[in-house]
Amino acid sequence: MRRKKVRIVYLIAVAVTLFVFFQLLLYKNITTVKLKVSSSDLKELSSKEKLEDLDYLYNAIKNNYPYLEVSKRKTGYDWLKHKEDFDKMVLKSKNNIEFYNAVEEILCLLQNAHTNILEPSAYNYYKDAYKGLYNTAWRQILTNKNVEGKYSEWNKIIKNSKKVIPISFKYVEGKYIAYRNLGDEDSFKKHDIPKYSILNRVNDISVDDYILSNMNRLYLTYDFKRKKLMVKDLVLYSKEDKPLKLELKTMDGKILTKELYALDFNWDTRYSANLEKVYETKIIEKDKLAYLKIWSFSYDYVDKDREGIYSFLKSIKDYPYLIIDIRGNGGGSEDYYRKNIVPPLIEKKISAQFYALFRNGDEMKPFLKTRGIFTKPIEKLPKGLNYPEETMRLFSGFIDSTTEIRPGKSVGFNGKIYLLVDDYVYSSAEAFAAFCKATGFATLVGTTTGGDGIGMDPGLLALPNSGLIIRFPIEMGLNPDGTSNEEYHTQPDIYVEKTIEYFIKYDEYRQNNNEIINPYDELLNNVINMIS
Repeated sequence: MRRKKVRIVYLIAVAVTLFVFFQLLLYKNITTVKLKVSSSDLKELSSKEKLEDLDYLYNAIKNNYPYLEVSKRKTGYDWLKHKEDFDKMVLKSKNNIEFYNAVEEILCLLQNAHTNILEPSAYNYYKDAYKGLYNTAWRQILTNKNVEGKYSEWNKIIKNSKKVIPISFKYVEGKYIAYRNLGDEDSFKKHDIPKYSILNRVNDISVDDYILSNMNRLYLTYDFKRKKLMVKDLVLYSKEDKPLKLELKTMDGKILTKELYALDFNWDTRYSANLEKVYETKIIEKDKLAYLKIWSFSYDYVDKDREGIYSFLKSIKDYPYLIIDIRGNGGGSEDYYRKNIVPPLIEKKISAQFYALFRNGDEMKPFLKTRGIFTKPIEKLPKGLNYPEETMRLFSGFIDSTTEIRPGKSVGFNGKIYLLVDDYVYSSAEAFAAFCKATGFATLVGTTTGGDGIGMDPGLLALPNSGLIIRFPIEMGLNPDGTSNEEYHTQPDIYVEKTIEYFIKYDEYRQNNNEIINPYDELLNNVINMIS
């Protein structure tokens, strides 16, 4: 018996040694991130240094970025053909702040919400989020002393405030509805603009043409129903000290023309949030219908929220219906739904098969090695799916990005699940929506989602002179039918969109009530009626 115990201890020791050896070997092979940031000081950049940073960025996008053709099809703008325009933009910048803004606008023209400068105010959040061996490539950039030194200086000069017109607009049924006051004053009252007026024109051009002419500052998405580009929450930016001319139509049909000056408005960010939890629960009908609202899949709440969500799911395990509401959820970590939501609600493993395409740029390779990802030749991609036309031309490899989730402390729920979605569902929340649709885990109800949710975290790139960190996707995630998830998003099983009438009632009720269930929630009411 003693000899047997010694043998078991020996085998465990060997296994641990081999594990540590291979982890060290993996670490050795992935410490190859190319960093050219030579100094921790941030001085005023020269024209030469600005152009060097731009060239570095441009070539990295040219050789690694997966969505060049998707972006072109979406907006008609061929980003690669505008290098001379970009040169002029950075050369026109008079100081580091203007250079930062120029780079921000250049990236915005790619029209992808994962492609941006890592904001100085978010630097510490990301540095804390990307810990651990399997984040080595990210960590090498984020903890580099020269990058850290420059970001300390950037944080002193880059603020979250922007010059904006003091009223913002919500896109509802193809129209832009004035609904939110920005700033301390009541701008509706000050400018005699009835709330919920419809914005028709900006500076004498239609609002649709206006947003197309401002792709360098606005993130556009696609209205699949009306087949046009739109902005979900329209904020009108202004660089100059002269007003924007707005033409509006009131709810009773009156046409108004107003001139509004911009103000400095400070945007709150999720990085400063300090919530107890990012979910809410409600019993809509006892012993029949339960409701789980999840505002975010934030990395910070994966572990914090697990026990509370599990307790709720256990308490409603015999209910025939569960509604999970992820509207407005912009993502965070896929672990949130992989650990907190799906495992307790299943009794056998479920999986969804997706593919992800990769280009052959050098800048992305360390991130693949970090995660132990080895691509297959693009020629071996399974036939018969509706792949983007550039698949064989631009991409060199792919992976089978199958998501498999096993039961974990299953509560024994056997009812039907509805997942409420909208066009704010993005990133890891998009991944959850795509998983639900592919597996049948839940029936999707709402509008088309926001996209770009299949694949891994965006890669990072540090510009050599400014030290600015650029985030951008390094793969194209594909839907089960082969289409690009970023281009076609996830279509709901049951399409329901809010109407202007109910949007107004919903907003008016929300201003004076904090209940989790709004009686004018048109989409939720639709599902409740279906169940009833």
